[in-house]
Amino acid sequence: MIYQQSELPPLPPNLEEKLAYLDTQIAGLICEHLGNYLALQKISEMLSDCTDTCDLNLNSIQVVADGPTVQPTLKDLSIKDKQLICSGFFTHSILLGLLSEITGNFAESLAPTLSVNAQIYSRPTTVSEFEKFRDELMESSPSNGNFFFKML
Repeated sequence: MIYQQSELPPLPPNLEEKLAYLDTQIAGLICEHLGNYLALQKISEMLSDCTDTCDLNLNSIQVVADGPTVQPTLKDLSIKDKQLICSGFFTHSILLGLLSEITGNFAESLAPTLSVNAQIYSRPTTVSEFEKFRDELMESSPSNGNFFFKML
C-alpha cells in the first residue's frame, strides 16, 4: 500500500486511550511476575510476536512525499515486494525447467511460446490487483506468504 503524505488516514478515535490502557495492563502483568523467569519469558515472547506482526504490517505501507506522481521502479519497491517478484521468477524458472525435462525441448524454445500463451489468456495486472493478491496471500496463509517473501 502506498500513501501520499497528505493522504495518510488520521489516527482512529480513542487510540491513545486504548494504548494507555494496554500499557498499564502490560506494566501490571510484568510487575506481578517480577522474578519469575518463565512467566516473564512468556510475556516477552508474546510482546515480541505482537511487535513482529505490527512491524510486518507497518513495513507493507509506503509513504511518499507529496508532489508529482512518479511511477516507481524496482529500486523503489519495498523489500517484501522485491522478494515476491524474485520468488515468482524463481518459481517460474523451476517450472520452465521441469516443463523442458518433460517435453524434451530446451527451455529457451519453450519460453517464447509460453509468453505468447500467457498474454492470450491473461491481461496485465493492475497495482491494486497485485496489492490485493499480496494482502490475501498474507491473510490466508501467513506462513506461506512469509515463505515467498523471504525468497531473497
